[in-house]
Amino acid sequence: MRNNLYKYTEQEFKKDELLAIIASNLELDETRKSQMESAYRAVNDVLSRDEDFFNDYTINVYAQGSLLIGTTIKPLSGKEFDLDIVLHIEDSYLNHTPSEIYDELYHVLNNHSTYHPLLQKKNRCIRINYNSDFHMDILPGCMITTSNTRLMIPENKYRTSWSRTNPKGYAEWFTNISERNKSNFLLQERYNIMLKAEIETEDLPLDVYLKTPLQRTVQIVKRYRDLYYLDKDTAKTPCISSIVLTTLLAQSHADNSSIQGALKNAVEKLKKLADDYKYHKIKFTVYNPVDNHEDKSKRENFTDSWEDKHYSSFVGFIEDFEKKLNAFIGNSTNESNYKDLFGNGYYKQNIQTLVKLEESFKGNPRLAALLSGTAYTDSSGKINTSSGVKNGSHGFYAEH
Repeated sequence: MRNNLYKYTEQEFKKDELLAIIASNLELDETRKSQMESAYRAVNDVLSRDEDFFNDYTINVYAQGSLLIGTTIKPLSGKEFDLDIVLHIEDSYLNHTPSEIYDELYHVLNNHSTYHPLLQKKNRCIRINYNSDFHMDILPGCMITTSNTRLMIPENKYRTSWSRTNPKGYAEWFTNISERNKSNFLLQERYNIMLKAEIETEDLPLDVYLKTPLQRTVQIVKRYRDLYYLDKDTAKTPCISSIVLTTLLAQSHADNSSIQGALKNAVEKLKKLADDYKYHKIKFTVYNPVDNHEDKSKRENFTDSWEDKHYSSFVGFIEDFEKKLNAFIGNSTNESNYKDLFGNGYYKQNIQTLVKLEESFKGNPRLAALLSGTAYTDSSGKINTSSGVKNGSHGFYAEH
């Protein structure tokens, strides 16, 4: 049976495939991810061996943010990746104070020979500055109830009161939105066809095809965010945080099948927020979408520190991103348009990867048959062009 992917032209498909290849090369590689996982597991081991405070509780140290939801991007040259970690203490926050759990975390790590010279106190977390291209921010928190994943964490630098958060709940919320309409994702369907046609894909990271349009959208927007603010005075033009961008992008997602569609939709929705402030001084608020406290003033507010300059910065960023994105999607993928949106590096590699893929498609009779609807599957499950059960058309490249 023909699915809804027939509407994509060859050029639209190639652009989506290129965007996926670009985003894949922008994200943290598996070696770095493994190093980071080892780093926070080592912290978990140290805290678990504590014979004083943490000895009395079950604890769990886990990643939150982009590493948890699959939207990491490499830091720009000279910058570090911010690895956000949660220290989940399985005890009620009513039995503790924010300063207590913060101080106990610092005490244990400060008494460890490895971590002692690397520690830095931040407002709500303890930072470990590794001698590498990432640092780890450890946020301690206690449970609210045993029936869910919500936590209480230190509210601010004074650490005299609590604030609510829910990293695992947020990740589940994001993933549910990201995977809606999954059966119609353009590149995942393409990947299934490639497998059936036995096209070689081992040179590509698996997630080139299997990450969702929303995940790719977040990666691409964050990459341009990093470039946009690189030379700006962030005291006057504050950088838009990843959590604000990710939340807005997920809330505005419209179950698009393609990366291009998701990006265009995101820009349209975020541009409206920007215009509301630019022309009418209407300010938006970004709450944690999984914090359902009946009193809105007590919900986790990702924009609680925003001032007029933050909204003005948002306007400038979105307007500039819209211009650069339209130039890239609407015109040829020349090097100038590429660098405007993604910066230097990887241009030739990404184009060469796309060309190599296209070459592998040419002359493949199984692929041609699958796309045109003339493929058959024989009793052994092999694709051929003459006998067996007929496969439906997948509709790719139906328009020229």
